[in-house]
Amino acid sequence: MNQPYSAHTWTKAAQLVIRQTPFTLALLRERIVIMLKKFLVMITLLIAFFSLATAQDHPGFHVKGRHLYDKCGEKVILRGVNKMIIWKDIDGIPAYAEIAQTGANVVRIVWNDSGPALDLDKTITNCIAQQMIPMVESHDATGKWELLDKAVDYWIRPDIVPILQKHEQYLLLNIANECGDAGVTTEMFRTKYCEVIQKMRLAGIHVPLIIDATDWGKNINILQSEGPALLEADPDHNLIFSIHLWWPVMWGYSEKRIIEELAESVAMELPLIVGEFGNRWDETPGGVIPWRAILKQCQLYEIGWLAWSWGPGNKPQTFLDMTRDGSFATLHDWGLAVAITDSFSIKNTSVRPAFILNLNCEQAPGKNK
Repeated sequence: MNQPYSAHTWTKAAQLVIRQTPFTLALLRERIVIMLKKFLVMITLLIAFFSLATAQDHPGFHVKGRHLYDKCGEKVILRGVNKMIIWKDIDGIPAYAEIAQTGANVVRIVWNDSGPALDLDKTITNCIAQQMIPMVESHDATGKWELLDKAVDYWIRPDIVPILQKHEQYLLLNIANECGDAGVTTEMFRTKYCEVIQKMRLAGIHVPLIIDATDWGKNINILQSEGPALLEADPDHNLIFSIHLWWPVMWGYSEKRIIEELAESVAMELPLIVGEFGNRWDETPGGVIPWRAILKQCQLYEIGWLAWSWGPGNKPQTFLDMTRDGSFATLHDWGLAVAITDSFSIKNTSVRPAFILNLNCEQAPGKNK
């Protein structure tokens, strides 16, 4: 027959519970901490996932690997010209219609912070109307590293951001033309552009950002060494790097150097374009630039390029003016060759993406991803 527990037994049991309680509470606290840590990790992963999803949901053009694609997924190889729009026919009329006759798919629009928001809107609109991609660049910081912030401040102005967002399906944005001389170090370049990229993305600018080389656009080595880190730093992973091939033979450049540097950039999957080049730097024998090699290698590697410049307006290097008066009919000399007659000219290699032709994806070809 079972006997009732004695008072002594209950006392012993109570003492045992009391002695074990601190360890039980400690274990409970430990488990709560572990659960909270796991919960925080899950929240962090969810935030990262949705941030990545947002970053990859590009509104228009986007970079994948070393190539540019439109919002419909069609690969786009840029072929076009530079036009000093800010100083002449600021709305692009009649310039864009004349350039369009070459078959160009892009115009690099020279701009600066004197350009009002309304005029920026008009010139971008008129470029798109001619079925060409507008690539707007700020000329304020040319050769001057200390003025990079000035260029960025213009792009993130409260009246400018809405214009960029209005056209973000079609737009490419060249942050600052040839910013910095040969004295800009790799560390300076990487640190400052990381800051610039974050600032512009936080301002709501999600189009491809184009970053020029230093040394007045000529330093391809800094793009090759720092480009990968900048791509990683961009939350949108949507950057293009631009080399300006003002590489005359008198400065030690050659066709061989052009071939080797472009091949190196391709091998490392660097999203590179040739943002500017001409037929020569000056009229001396040493001023010649191997521009036909540029065209040939860019065609071989599917690298975009934009010739400098439609003209008129180059001073004192008037030989760089592709046209005499800005009209298609007055294309001459190297301008006629690079635009029309060369085997690798704009006319012979440019393809306008279906999206820029139709302003929708309904007639886009199969996605080349």
